[in-house]
Amino acid sequence: MAKSTISDVARRANVSIATVSRYLNKSSFITNDKVRAIEEAIFELGYKKSAKSKKNHAERKMRIGVVGYAFHDLWVSQLLSGINEEVKKRKHTISLETSLATNPKDLMNLKILSDNDIDGFIFLGGSFSDDIGHIDSEIPILLVGHDNMINNWPTINIDNELGGYIATNYVIQNGHKVIAHICGPQHLKDGRDRLLGYKRALKTAGIAFDSTLVVDGYYETKHGLWQAQALLKNRPDITAIFCANDLCAFGAIQGLHQIGYKVPDDVSIVGFDDMLMADVFIPRLTTIRQPSFELGELAIKMLFDIIDGRKLDHKVPKVTLVERDSVRPNEAPTMPPSVTHFRLS
Repeated sequence: MAKSTISDVARRANVSIATVSRYLNKSSFITNDKVRAIEEAIFELGYKKSAKSKKNHAERKMRIGVVGYAFHDLWVSQLLSGINEEVKKRKHTISLETSLATNPKDLMNLKILSDNDIDGFIFLGGSFSDDIGHIDSEIPILLVGHDNMINNWPTINIDNELGGYIATNYVIQNGHKVIAHICGPQHLKDGRDRLLGYKRALKTAGIAFDSTLVVDGYYETKHGLWQAQALLKNRPDITAIFCANDLCAFGAIQGLHQIGYKVPDDVSIVGFDDMLMADVFIPRLTTIRQPSFELGELAIKMLFDIIDGRKLDHKVPKVTLVERDSVRPNEAPTMPPSVTHFRLS
């Protein structure tokens, strides 16, 4: 029979791993009902605290582990900027690890890091393997933008559905009725939620949902370009497109330009993220601002509250609309431009 871990105890007691750790180390107050649940779980599972975990557990390493799927990703890099800013205030340093935790080597690297070097983990992104839940560690862990709850670890994320709703409602309020959506990958929760926001805005406005107006842009510029061209070839009556991220929006604008459409004169475009390039791209992109930097700062504040046993009482910053030049009112129906050249590559 496999040896029980602190993760097993947390699951059985329906509490976080950090709460079990605080109970084992008597580091902060825990309510009586949680104490009873933990004690019952320890008894039922036969859990025994390892000698390693007893040694120097309370000693601060002054280092935080940050794990991301790719640090060149703009969303991740902006989160890291906020994380780094807040970590410096607390006189800690960061250990970075690029991993999806999808193979034994990745998991071993994370296990080594958790055993020796850090006070807590932050996992960035929504597509990590659930195998990270098998890491036997008493070190607090916080998930940012993750799809699923793992081992009762705290998770923070923006309201992606609200962002999708605001973006779509904005073009509706500008008189657009035939609105396409170049969505994000549907195996990711943020992509699904932004699509839900698009659908909710249409329903609220009394506009029937049309599945032929929804295509997957995979959050990539090249797919935004191809999909925008394909959409307008099949449905020249489209007057607005909500793109699930700014990269798709940039690609869509370029793709429409190649086949003779002007943005926003012929087709309005709304993005999602508010990347730095959004304010200098031509036309300047109207988009949903995702507060990634602030989310990074919040992640550190929450992780330290978990480490110190304080109550988590933080509000996630809201998404907001940034109005620029890529949307114009659809005052009257217009004929699509004459298309003499169509290219999908």
